[in-house]
Amino acid sequence: MNVYLGLDIGTTNIKMLLVDERGSVVKSMSHPLELSAPRPAWAEQDPEDWWNGVWTLLSSVPSDMNVLRIGLSGQMHTLVPVDSEGNVLRKAILWCDQRTSAECDEATAAVGGEEKIIEMTGNLIYSGFTLPKILWIRKNEPEVYSRISTCFIAKDYIGWRLTGERAAEWSDASGSSCYDVSARRWRSDLLRTLGIDEAWLPSVKGSSDIRGKLRPELASKLGWKQAEVVCGGADNAVAALGLGVCSPGDCMISIGTSGTVLAATESTSPDPTGRLHFFNTVLPGQSYYMGCMLAAAASLNWFKDTMGKSLSWDEIEKGINEIPAGAEGTLWLPYLNGERTPHRNPNARGVLYGLSSMSDERHVFRAVMEGITYGLRDSFELVKAATPVNRVLLVGGGAKNAAWRRMVAANVKAPVSVPLVDEGGAYGAAMLAALGGGVSLDEVKGWIKIHETVEPDSEESAAYDRVYPQFRALYADLKERFDATAGM
Repeated sequence: MNVYLGLDIGTTNIKMLLVDERGSVVKSMSHPLELSAPRPAWAEQDPEDWWNGVWTLLSSVPSDMNVLRIGLSGQMHTLVPVDSEGNVLRKAILWCDQRTSAECDEATAAVGGEEKIIEMTGNLIYSGFTLPKILWIRKNEPEVYSRISTCFIAKDYIGWRLTGERAAEWSDASGSSCYDVSARRWRSDLLRTLGIDEAWLPSVKGSSDIRGKLRPELASKLGWKQAEVVCGGADNAVAALGLGVCSPGDCMISIGTSGTVLAATESTSPDPTGRLHFFNTVLPGQSYYMGCMLAAAASLNWFKDTMGKSLSWDEIEKGINEIPAGAEGTLWLPYLNGERTPHRNPNARGVLYGLSSMSDERHVFRAVMEGITYGLRDSFELVKAATPVNRVLLVGGGAKNAAWRRMVAANVKAPVSVPLVDEGGAYGAAMLAALGGGVSLDEVKGWIKIHETVEPDSEESAAYDRVYPQFRALYADLKERFDATAGM
């Protein structure tokens, strides 16, 4: 059987899908990953763990599967510094790492301020982005910095391990802070200003372009003599393709470890306020506006692991359905690791507010889910103001929860569709593999089937309209306190 193979290098696991030529998933496997947090707000992983996981998954492909092409997806922004011999110089610094606030401020000032950096790249310099991580290494680990030959993002490092070819592509490059999203090129002038060698950055290709063939030794071990590797793309952009976000006006809401709202657009104009990211999609001629919250399902999982270990997920969902929309005044600010959209504040932290003697775990869990949804609503309102939204698709672990589907629909006040195949970036990566082999976009779009569409409940929408302003006001009330207690 001929198959396309999609690999997604996530934060908590690596996922592999085998997809046939009609778009049906014939095999799905994953490999767990560990996250290291050596200091508060730091997040690192060993790239060798990624490679070992990838190799384990590739080695498990049944011999009767003829892998035509491999597509890649991976966590954005993550920095993998490599020396001239191909050795990884330190652990990868991840997308959710918040150590680089000072470097962000210094780089922004060096190039002329926030307005100038948005003009140059389409985005502000955020603490999770790639460029300030390079600057942090220069300041704090000069011995590592002096040996850098290539700066990879996660899936591009795996692409290099698979093929031996250095390459970046436009969707991941968009989140580096040194790439012009509108012009689709590295900003040489910005790099010169900051004293970073542009030769460290691989050339930028299209997401469905062929990166190269498997290294001969790998092809021999696997028995895949003709397999090629497609460049791939950033996890959110690839996941959006896998959902069917292929046309301007298509909007994806993702509730995974992080939470994202993105909408495809033909616009070449970034958000002038910098509250929304402006990145290239994996398709030519399209970009997308995106809001990102750093701890979406991560908030819920944290509560479950620390305060609800004895409860099953079924019990939690049953409990929250017994509490009305608005959680009877209980609010959760989902800022465990700071926040990106709309606050741009690495000092923000999680807050549980409004408990009374009548509160129990049902109120808390409903408030946590609603707080995450309000955070997504923050982004949705900004995205909708930037570009028309014609269709909303929901993906991620949160999409599997019926109560959460209702919450999202009621807050965005629009029908929310859940695709039949919800495999995140791995499915989109398989679609890119097909596109890289000459399959048409229309044919690949035909793979997408809708499982369910949830209509917004007007009474729940009205309830959330009353509570949502209180959620926003709570952050405003606490902002100075967050900043005052940072680092304590």
